[in-house]
Amino acid sequence: MQNNILFDNIYIGHSVEDAKKFADETFFKKHVVETALEEAEKPKVEDKPLSPNDLKFLDDPKKYITEKLDLFLTIAKNNPVEAIKFVPEIAGGLAAILVTIIAVVVGLLGAGSAPAPAAKKEKTDAKDKAKDKDAKASATGADTGKEATKRTTRSQS
Repeated sequence: MQNNILFDNIYIGHSVEDAKKFADETFFKKHVVETALEEAEKPKVEDKPLSPNDLKFLDDPKKYITEKLDLFLTIAKNNPVEAIKFVPEIAGGLAAILVTIIAVVVGLLGAGSAPAPAAKKEKTDAKDKAKDKDAKASATGADTGKEATKRTTRSQS
């Protein structure tokens, strides 16, 4: 088929035999060649990786994680230390998940507890002491009978 032509090989008529003859002469001869050209123009699909080491995270994240996790668990059944050495990204991910869960649990338990009652008592004690000082200061000034002294400043000359 030529470029920029949307359709061709059109038969307009009443005879089925003539339509079949026209199709054999035009469509079926070109169709095989056209499909072969379309297949040749398509980008080639790369072969799938054969081992987990050939996988790349950005190509297929889900497959990457499942393959690496499966490999880690298979090796860990026999030798956990070897699994950590061979697939450290999964070991690190599992450790990060564990630390996160522990931090969330500790945070929830810490946030749910009430503040220490001693802290409240100290605050009220400090307020009472301040009130007592004020009351004592005003009472002692009147009781002692001392006269108020005026502050002296330098005279301006």
